[in-house]
Amino acid sequence: MRGKRRIKRNVIIAAIVVLVLIISLIVYMVIKDLKQEDILREEINTLSSVDITEGRYNTDIKTTGDYAIVEKTIKEYLDEYAVTLQRVLKMMEDETLVNMLSASNYQSDGPEFTSSKEFLAKTKEDFNKDLNTLTEMTSSEAIMEKIEEKNLDSYYNNLYRELMLNGVAEEDFDASKNGLQEASDKINNILDVETQVINLLLENNGKWSIENDKIVFQDTNTLNQYNELIQKVS
Repeated sequence: MRGKRRIKRNVIIAAIVVLVLIISLIVYMVIKDLKQEDILREEINTLSSVDITEGRYNTDIKTTGDYAIVEKTIKEYLDEYAVTLQRVLKMMEDETLVNMLSASNYQSDGPEFTSSKEFLAKTKEDFNKDLNTLTEMTSSEAIMEKIEEKNLDSYYNNLYRELMLNGVAEEDFDASKNGLQEASDKINNILDVETQVINLLLENNGKWSIENDKIVFQDTNTLNQYNELIQKVS
């Protein structure tokens, strides 16, 4: 009888020990999980200080597990947007674009303007392609699609949504969104007018020449058309 009581007591003690271990493990996992979320939030918060027109978001991943997937997805998305945006902004300062309507370019590439025509056509195509990409990337659908592809638990999808749509992406995208339309209008106008100028010079080959680093026209009509186009660029 006493032996049975001892066995029963040992079983109870063992059960208690197992229960304590399970509870300890659960507490440990919860604390670890909360710590990972704190690290993620702190890391994403630091991204808010990055200038999206100059900086990069491809920093080291600080979290682990599913949190790391969320962190990596956020950073990759923002970095892709930043690189594309910076490429668009760089086009606005391209030396070839700036000097397209200069006497030196007329003299070096005219009268056929093969290089100029290729440059203008490619730049316009690349510029508008990147601009469309940026516009699409600012949509909430595109933003959420990136995390949904990872097949994570809904908790992590919601966390991603909070950090992106109500956090760093909202701030950075809103800061650049207004400038995108302005950049689109400005660059497309420049590219279109420069193309018209080059076509005008092509169509009137023989009616203009370069003298003392200036373009000189042999007829008033072509000169007037040229000046009207130059004023549009200005």
